[in-house]
Amino acid sequence: MSDPSPRSDVFDYPRSAVAADLAGVAAVAVVLVVIHVLLPDAVHDRLAFDHSAFAPATLLTAAYVHAGYDHLLNNVGGYLSLAVVTYLVCLTADRRAWFRRTLPVFLVVLPVAVNLTSYVILESRYPGSTPISRGFSGVVAGFGGFLLAALAVQLRANYSRATAFFVCQFAILLLLAELLWIYADRVSPVEGGAVVVGLAFAVSGIVSRGHRAGLSDDHFQQVGLDLVYVGLVLSLLVWLVYGLFPAQPLAGGTFTNIFAHGAGFVEGGLLAGLTLVAVRP
Repeated sequence: MSDPSPRSDVFDYPRSAVAADLAGVAAVAVVLVVIHVLLPDAVHDRLAFDHSAFAPATLLTAAYVHAGYDHLLNNVGGYLSLAVVTYLVCLTADRRAWFRRTLPVFLVVLPVAVNLTSYVILESRYPGSTPISRGFSGVVAGFGGFLLAALAVQLRANYSRATAFFVCQFAILLLLAELLWIYADRVSPVEGGAVVVGLAFAVSGIVSRGHRAGLSDDHFQQVGLDLVYVGLVLSLLVWLVYGLFPAQPLAGGTFTNIFAHGAGFVEGGLLAGLTLVAVRP
């Protein structure tokens, strides 16, 4: 790491503006709850995306209906935690406009992209399958990709492009290792070795940047706090992956669409990158 640059503070923005933004985030959760509580089951069924009867409008509406209260509460809790943390990271990176532009894209564009991707994957891998997709989890996964992108932007602004690259490399390898641990019956020495080498390379890259920069004593405390902060963000992403990718996707007569979750994470990161370009000064 190089010496950290002066950084923005959450309260560089008017508190009323931050409160209004967070109220907008909360409003989405309220809408999800209201839809679930007030609309009858027959309407929920019509709004869900039935793979056997391709109705284009349901690519969007399916994200806003849920199979039950547990499904709803899991998605609302995941959405609020990921969205609020991502918003705070954007604020500290002085990118409030980025979050404000990306949120509506996630609410309208991302569900369509996720359901289309899931549909194509399931049709190609399991032809003839006719699942019914519903739920906000694809958008929740998208905020995971957004959070990783926001972390990279903040690290690049406060430290360097190389630091952001090595931290993101470490994060991606960590999450891939978690998926390998969840789904592989046995991790081969080659697979395990590749992950360990990749993680070690990322750590060595981060450490070498710090040695080359010659961090001053005044900045050591800030760097230590940032390491804790990055660790907390990575812990949240690990928790997200653990929740979205169960070891048994088909259990209890229900199918957890891990393909949609994977698509949400990747496409969320890509859409966030596109909106960042759109708001860049």
